[in-house]
Amino acid sequence: MDVVDAIKRQVDLVAYIGRVTPLQKSGRSYRGLCPFHSEKTPSFYVFPERGTWRCFGACGEGGDLFTFVEKRENVDFRGALRILAAEAGIQLHEDDPKRRSHIERLAAIVSAAVGFYERQLHEPGGAEALDYLRGARGLTVDTIAAWHLGWAPDGWHHLRDFLLNRGYTIPDMVAAGVLVDAEKGREPYDRFRGRVIIPIANERGEFVALAGRGLHGEEPKYLNSPQTEIFDKGRTLFGLHAAADAIRAHGEVVVVEGYMDVLGPWQAGYRNLVATMGTSLTRHHAALLRRFAPRIVLALDPDAAGMNAAERAGSLLFGFTGEDQAADAARAADTLAADTDIDLRVAPLPAGRDPDELVRDDRPAWEQAIAGAQPFVEFLLFRMLGRRRSLSPLEVRHLVDRLVPVLLAVSDPVERGLYIQRVARHLGVPEATVADRLRRGRQARPRGAPEQEVRRPLGPEEVLLALLLQHPGLRLAYRNYPESLFTGALEREVFRRWLRDPDAVLAASDEAGQLARELAAYRLPPLTEAEARRAADRKIEDLLRERIRLHQAARAEELSEAERTRGANELARLALAAYRGEVPAGPERDLAEALIEEFELGLSIHRRETPPAH
Repeated sequence: MDVVDAIKRQVDLVAYIGRVTPLQKSGRSYRGLCPFHSEKTPSFYVFPERGTWRCFGACGEGGDLFTFVEKRENVDFRGALRILAAEAGIQLHEDDPKRRSHIERLAAIVSAAVGFYERQLHEPGGAEALDYLRGARGLTVDTIAAWHLGWAPDGWHHLRDFLLNRGYTIPDMVAAGVLVDAEKGREPYDRFRGRVIIPIANERGEFVALAGRGLHGEEPKYLNSPQTEIFDKGRTLFGLHAAADAIRAHGEVVVVEGYMDVLGPWQAGYRNLVATMGTSLTRHHAALLRRFAPRIVLALDPDAAGMNAAERAGSLLFGFTGEDQAADAARAADTLAADTDIDLRVAPLPAGRDPDELVRDDRPAWEQAIAGAQPFVEFLLFRMLGRRRSLSPLEVRHLVDRLVPVLLAVSDPVERGLYIQRVARHLGVPEATVADRLRRGRQARPRGAPEQEVRRPLGPEEVLLALLLQHPGLRLAYRNYPESLFTGALEREVFRRWLRDPDAVLAASDEAGQLARELAAYRLPPLTEAEARRAADRKIEDLLRERIRLHQAARAEELSEAERTRGANELARLALAAYRGEVPAGPERDLAEALIEEFELGLSIHRRETPPAH
């Protein structure tokens, strides 16, 4: 989307279209003969302030810079992007066939390695590993099979020789991360040896990496694939492919820290869990999770490291890196919750119990921890408060002053009041004391201090797309609607792909996928499918009516110019002649037709348009 915006900023719409068809200024817009159909009277308009164009004649086409190139050059959105990027001098990173083939080959190598290690688990040499999984970890045969767990036997070349016999090359095995490229003339060797293998898939279920768990105290306990062209642990969440349906059904995703913390609960029926892989949540993780659920619960180990991880996760979502940024973090969390219904919570677990152990030994305690997860802002406040102890009046005052910016960041007065009440009870002081410090903090805010950022409201086209993306069941009802409903080429591309496969457009890594994810996460009122359809129909009516208004505005500017040059009486004479059917010949004919058209457009705005048949 940044590239699309950059191109629109650098390529002048009027100048670009003016190369194809001569344009004349008409008020704030430009007018000319339509380049897409034959006509004698100009009905083609360019609106530079909006960055759009439209033909109000026979073809009725319209759009933005990209749709103009698509239609003119007979290319798709990607083709238009390439043409306009060259025009703007912007370099694109092309996904050429050779690279695509290379990526597919790396994924095939990882998938072949998963199959090899899975078979080794059930050979005599894998007996100890199988005992560990079934005994120490309590996993059933079905769970082991569902997650394709395996065993990497001791030895330096077992996997390498297997893959060579399958026709794969050693450089590709190294690039896929399954071999280690040795130094000093040694041959590359198997990365995983004597370890239980846990395959790692991306959100589409494609194997992209492996994790190996040692059985005899090896360091590291878990050995992961390195970063490769198909695997980035900062962009991948373990188990998301298996958890996606459950996450959508629950409206909640639980984030844990380890592989087994996903597998154990999954076997017990808790299937909306994912795990990070040796890293806290990144912004990319957060963007991925927002596509699936409105609520994120961090169920982390209750030791200091786990709680610090919770703060790191919150920092990556909300910008918190320390107490001096706590107010910014709380404000960002509050804004995000208001805009997208994302609700980040933290669920500290009982001391010494990781998720896998807690689910096995005390399921009620697990369910209670998740159900009772604290909102991020509340967690942040009480982390700053620390354990209750006897404080002097001066210490209480200083502590409350540190909390004031965080409390002020909470926009909802009811929610803020609850936090004031809890902070006061925790410190053993009257609520009025905290509220008074809060009032002073608000009065002390410097003039001109930036207020909480408010995201711009969506336009009618974006609202319509958001409705469709959030209610994929509407595809059947709108399958015959034209993509020309949407002015922007990017919006058309999203609509096009949504009609084919709603999940695919949300998973796409290009500009259309980015826009689709943004709109799918936009906060809309809760609607039933029938209500969503009625709302979509109303938006379509709004779009059609807006086009009539746009046409009327363009005509009105022309008539206003004619009134200045010819006089109001002359226009009145022409209007009367046109009304009587006495349309004059020559140049006055165009002006008379414009008067008739402007009158009809004014009437049509007030008529209720019937949406096209479904």
